[in-house]
Amino acid sequence: MGVSFLSPWAFAVAALALVAITVLVLSERRSRRLCCVLGLAPRPLWSVGVDAAALLLLGALLGLAAAQPVVSQVRTSEGRTDAEAIVVFDISRSMLARSGPSAPTRLERARDVAKQLRASLDDVPIGVSSLTDRLLPHLFPTMSTTAFTSTVDRAITIEQPPPERRALRATAFGALADIGRQNFFGLQARTRVAVVLTDGESIPFNLGELRGPLLSGRVTLHFVHLWDEEERVYDAQKRAEIYRPSPTSRTVLDRIVREVGGAVHAETDVASAIGAVEGKLGSGPVAARGRELEAVPLAPYAAFAAVLPLGLVLLRRNF
Repeated sequence: MGVSFLSPWAFAVAALALVAITVLVLSERRSRRLCCVLGLAPRPLWSVGVDAAALLLLGALLGLAAAQPVVSQVRTSEGRTDAEAIVVFDISRSMLARSGPSAPTRLERARDVAKQLRASLDDVPIGVSSLTDRLLPHLFPTMSTTAFTSTVDRAITIEQPPPERRALRATAFGALADIGRQNFFGLQARTRVAVVLTDGESIPFNLGELRGPLLSGRVTLHFVHLWDEEERVYDAQKRAEIYRPSPTSRTVLDRIVREVGGAVHAETDVASAIGAVEGKLGSGPVAARGRELEAVPLAPYAAFAAVLPLGLVLLRRNF
């Protein structure tokens, strides 16, 4: 365990306390001269000391908060050795569709589903991939929640990388065959699940070519269908584009799972999808699967603590 500072130079903010104390000393000297002229007793020196100490403590705490101290430690993460999962994001342009100009897009809702899945499967290594007309890995199965969340939030964006073919619909479910024949999963993973977050809108593909690689690769597909017939894609000026949702999208997904196994789950029933994936993964041996850095920021605590000396200064000034 160690303490580091994200902005150590910002501790210079504490120097403002010295300015405040200088003003306090000058003010006190003027006050004492005036008391001498008027024949009044000046306030005790201990009272001045209390004000100076409060200002020093206030400056130190604000400087500490500005320096952003962080307590960090490396933790060994344990996870299943016989099972892995991969979350596959459909990143075609149709995943920008939403119910209104200010509503969350399908992709944004997919990110939320992925994070719920990661939180529920806390003992299973999970990776991240993207799908258009090709399947690309972004993160191989890992126990690191930080790596997973960071990848989902920063690396998963619409058509990045872009599809190889430009068409009205860019998704090709035939590309899912690669998850069975390429090294998306570790060799030790006997149980393999791919959770595909998609609107189900695909260009034509050969369903027969999908079945063999998935079965030989021991990969089970679970689709979460993010789709509504009233959703539209809006441009930067919040105007609806010509895109219209495909009414056969659910039918396409049902056809796939009938052929290769797995299940299709509605976006409104994420709990059912998570339960089905948990049931497929089952239970198994657990061992160390890596190390993860845990960090706790202390700046909010320092800023909150600064309220106490600040309150003391204000209280003594006004009463």
